[in-house]
Parts: sequence; structure tokens; C-alpha cells
Amino acid sequence: MSSFEKTHWTSTLACLGPIGHLPKAPGTWGTLFAIPFSIALFQWAGIWGALAVSIALILFSVWCCGAAEKVLHQRDPGCVVLDEFVAVPVCYLGVALFNPQIQMQLTETGSLLSYQSIGLHLAVFILFRIFDIWKPWPVGPSQKWPRGWGVVMDDILAAGYVNLVLCLIFVLF
Repeated sequence: MSSFEKTHWTSTLACLGPIGHLPKAPGTWGTLFAIPFSIALFQWAGIWGALAVSIALILFSVWCCGAAEKVLHQRDPGCVVLDEFVAVPVCYLGVALFNPQIQMQLTETGSLLSYQSIGLHLAVFILFRIFDIWKPWPVGPSQKWPRGWGVVMDDILAAGYVNLVLCLIFVLF
């Protein structure tokens, strides 16, 4: 396999195949597809396994998104949605680590479609899109980091804001 074919393969992966090419707001589509993936990840691997897989996926996506920037000749191309996809599980990690009830909802099969779980998934989706689009400090400046780091870390930092807001909601209410 030539160097170009490998790079082309990585850009296809960074776009999550056709997902990054869906009409209007590809980041929203990437986020939407990441919710069921996140649910499956937590149910399959548990909280600590999800943490380990998330770290591995973040590192892989930094490499993959950096390669996609090269082949697409564009900085943080809109069609690249792997960064949103790997950040969504991070949206659940903080709140699950500090809230046993949420941890149980995420890891027990029967509680997937409970009223609280659906509310949590909806909150993650909405909050993540808000912070990813708004890009409050340091989310926005992190986009200037080199190579794939800038592509991925703004989404990871946006996920950090989601965790903060969700933790505040659960503490206050």
C-alpha cells in the first residue's frame, strides 16, 4: 500500500466514512452517531474500560485527524468528525466517575432507555454542541495547536465543559 493510499484511508476514517459528508453541520452528525457508540462502550467496558478506550481513541484520532489535514490540504476540515466522535464518551466520564447513579445508568443494560438516561443523553448532545460551536476559552485557542492536536483537543476541552455543567446540575438538583 502506497503512502497516499494509507493517508487516504486515514482521511476516510477521520470523516467516519459518509458521516462527515452528510449535509449541513457534519459535527452535529458526528456527535449524534457518537451517543449510541458511547452507550455501547460504557456497557461493554464499564467506567474504567471506557476511560482506557477513550484515551486510546483520543491518541489515535490525533494521529488520524492530522493525517486527514495533510491529504485534504485543509486545517481542521469540516468533514472530519472523528474528533467529535471520540470526545462524546469523555462527556460522560466525569459525571459518571463522581455520580454512582449515572455510572449505574451507563453500565447497566436495563437502564438504557430510562427517563433519566434519555435526559442525560439529550443533555450531553445539546451541551457538547453548544460548547463545540461557542468555543469558550481554552476551547477556541486550542485549535491552534499543531497537527491533529488542534483538531481533537478543542473537542476534548468542550467535553470537559460538558462534564462541569452536568456535575453542577447533579450537585445543585
